[in-house]
Amino acid sequence: MKIYHHLPEHKNLFVNPVATIGTFDGVHLGHRKILSALLEASREKSGDPVVITFSSHPRKILNPELPTKILTTTEEKVNAIYNFGIPNIILLNFTPHMAQMHAIDFYNEILIGRLDAKYLVVGYDHAFGKNREGDYDFLTELSSKTGMEIIRIEEEDRYEQPVSSTWIRREIESGNISKANRLLGWRYTLAGTVIPGKGRGRVLGFPTANINPVNQDKIIPGDGVYAVCVMFENGMKKKGMLNIGTNPTFSDDVRSIEVNIFDFSDSIYGRVITVEFHELIRNEIKFESGTKLAEQMERDKYSVMQLLGAPDDST
Repeated sequence: MKIYHHLPEHKNLFVNPVATIGTFDGVHLGHRKILSALLEASREKSGDPVVITFSSHPRKILNPELPTKILTTTEEKVNAIYNFGIPNIILLNFTPHMAQMHAIDFYNEILIGRLDAKYLVVGYDHAFGKNREGDYDFLTELSSKTGMEIIRIEEEDRYEQPVSSTWIRREIESGNISKANRLLGWRYTLAGTVIPGKGRGRVLGFPTANINPVNQDKIIPGDGVYAVCVMFENGMKKKGMLNIGTNPTFSDDVRSIEVNIFDFSDSIYGRVITVEFHELIRNEIKFESGTKLAEQMERDKYSVMQLLGAPDDST
């Protein structure tokens, strides 16, 4: 994998470059359709496939008062693009200066002047430049003068609507993790550092690891109990059930994320674990007592084991 944090200083870095540009948050099914077309075009044109993307979401600059929660961290996004088969990734820092660039300047200075792109693959609703001036009509008009070929990819539909990062974020925040996973084409993950909790889970017979997300911009799924797999930095993978919410049985007012890891009793305070979400088991409920909650947790564990298999299947 070759990651470039700056635009090429000369035009000879790539051979007959076939490029695409976008935020690619989530690298979902719609993005994968574009990346597939990019690879196909690069083979047909005997060119180098190049993805231009950004180290942070452009909306952080465009709408700083309403920062967009993200589906993938920069590292997750880059790895997903590379694992899809794209060896050349230009990872730019989206700056206020870039936000003010007119489409004509971005096209001439970057796509032509620095990258020397011969082919540009774009999605059905792609637009770039200040006020999104650089849409498909703009590109086709310019391409007739510069010789760059524009390859437009139609939307990837699911449930009779185009797959989009905005739609997936909404599904995750609503707890519809199974649907979100289908739209992503992979299971949503959240990495976090294990921190001390209140110890109630251990008292109830279900010790939990409380998680503080490593990246505070990542979307937290809606409140409820989830079937999950937990991945450790050493490569070990365990199954478990995870609760997100305010623990209404104990009248807490702070939202927390805590996971009961099956067949596991090690102390992991301070370690980073990654949770892979499979399915929402139930919504968060207030119970009459801790005993009633423990009884429900036993039923939850059974449901998760039915879904994911016995705990020792993942070791």
